[in-house]
Amino acid sequence: MHARYKKIGLVSLALSILWIAGLPACTDSDVEVTETMEVPQVDDQLIIRGDVCTDPPEDSDFPVKIMFIIDSSGSMQQTDEGMQRVEAVRQVVRRYANNPQVTFNIIKFNGRVAVLTSGYAHLSGNEAEVFGPQGLQEADSMTDYQGALGVAYQELLNDMMRVADGEGGLPELTRSKYVVIFFSDGTPDPVCYGCVTDPPNHPRYLPECEGGAGTQMCCNDDLHVVCTLMDEIVLDMDYMEPGMFPMLEGGADYNHNYQIFQLIEAIMDLKDTFHVGEMRVHSAFLYCRDQFGNPTSALCAAAEAAYNLDPDRGRALLREIANRGNGTFRDFTGGQDINFLKIDYTSIKREYTAKNLIVSNVSAFPGIETFLPDSDGDGLDDDTEVRNGSDPLLVDTDGDGYQDFIENKKLGAGFDPLLAYRPDEACVDQQDSDGDGMRYCEEALYGTDDKLVDTDADGFPDTMEIRLGMDPLRNDSIEDLDSDGQRNADELLFHSHPGRSDEALWDDHRYWYEMWPLEDDAGDRKCYGFEIRHLTLVTTRDRNGPGSRGFNDIVIWFDQASYDDPLDPGRFKAACVRAQYIEPDYKIPLGGEIELSNDDFVHPGMLDLGFSGSSCVTADK
Repeated sequence: MHARYKKIGLVSLALSILWIAGLPACTDSDVEVTETMEVPQVDDQLIIRGDVCTDPPEDSDFPVKIMFIIDSSGSMQQTDEGMQRVEAVRQVVRRYANNPQVTFNIIKFNGRVAVLTSGYAHLSGNEAEVFGPQGLQEADSMTDYQGALGVAYQELLNDMMRVADGEGGLPELTRSKYVVIFFSDGTPDPVCYGCVTDPPNHPRYLPECEGGAGTQMCCNDDLHVVCTLMDEIVLDMDYMEPGMFPMLEGGADYNHNYQIFQLIEAIMDLKDTFHVGEMRVHSAFLYCRDQFGNPTSALCAAAEAAYNLDPDRGRALLREIANRGNGTFRDFTGGQDINFLKIDYTSIKREYTAKNLIVSNVSAFPGIETFLPDSDGDGLDDDTEVRNGSDPLLVDTDGDGYQDFIENKKLGAGFDPLLAYRPDEACVDQQDSDGDGMRYCEEALYGTDDKLVDTDADGFPDTMEIRLGMDPLRNDSIEDLDSDGQRNADELLFHSHPGRSDEALWDDHRYWYEMWPLEDDAGDRKCYGFEIRHLTLVTTRDRNGPGSRGFNDIVIWFDQASYDDPLDPGRFKAACVRAQYIEPDYKIPLGGEIELSNDDFVHPGMLDLGFSGSSCVTADK
């Protein structure tokens, strides 16, 4: 069939390959001639050309989560007589009350720490439990920095875990902005020290409690801790009031600067752990004297005497909190000056760039020397299905919900594409919410993310990796699975098989890409023109009634991601092209070319890859 050949230059898609290799070439899409290849002189070739654009950045796509940690200690009765801290928080809440992407978590702290919202919630500014006497208006007892930050860390962790396990998943986290505002008028109180039993001359020495039964003045690591409040006291952990000092551990330090900084660093580490788009901890200090030392409150002197306020230490501590939290520090000299509106609450706006463009003829499975018809596009070529006894026109021969290629790969693990009772439990949830070609139960089987087309963020859809023997859970794109001298990524791009040596297919039939930047009239997207050549068509079986013989469904995947975040799993769009070929010379389109526009690219979950082909662009549409 392929009797005559000519030589041409092979042009690589530099943009895609350089991204996958980890090189900073996201906007450099120059092409280069790398080598020559044999191109068959028969009429089974297709060219796809067109243009595609990244999505414009949209505020509505990016959640903003604002956490206020507000000091409600006793000194606030004097330093903030008019309770302006409450109104300052309310101002921010009301400004964003109608924005569905902005949620709030409000924490107040004194000797106890209370979360006034149920996690992150939408607020109106009128909630009595938040803004009333039992909420932010309260002013009582001590200033437990460590307890407040420990509770804040847990609230942040809980929210990120909820998102990671929910519908939004990693894509939502990478586009989320967390803003934390820590506000106080004092320094940590109490400051506690773990007691020691040796040497006797140690400043924190207390005699060891005998027989495990502690008294007020002996040291039992499980029960007692020495604290400096207004006087030196010993706290018995067994007799602590419920809710007091939530992070305090028996015999341990508490509310020291190093512990506070450790909590700030732990909060910031959540950004990397969950790949959060942005995390900042801002701080603000309130004091009742202006820069010249004049009191801004008639009760300022009383507060200083009653609570032993130390403004210099307080400012230094809160500045360092903001510094370690990559935030800003504000210094208010009176309650009337409190204003949190100048903090940046705007959602993340990231420009997307092309991460990968990859095409796959799902009707032509890569063989050793040529492409093999796969009439149902299930990842098993027709001849293999006939030999195995499965139906080459059915994706799921036994109707148990698991696709034939999945069951074929898992034959030794209790699966069988011919027996509906193997495995023991059928696939109940057959949805494919991310549109990557894997059903929910299949994603659970492989451990891939049902909300991501590309779980390991290597630029290739999970289904493609699984069908061709790669690992969808780790980036193995630069490895050479079959040791044939070609990287896995290159074999996927050019539609050969990374799991087996197929030198003849690589030499004679690999795809050819070219991509170049275009101007975007809207100005807020990046657009690209592309041309893909040497797509070999195969003769498939009649699969959808008369006239469907020779149908080839070709999917073009466009992966876009933030150029400054290598961990961004990307946002995929996909288009489908349907051509027809019946050997030796019947081909539609006759000229062998189909053109796509950006409008043809949709969310993969909206793409109809079934036999009806309603989403596929053909010679007629």
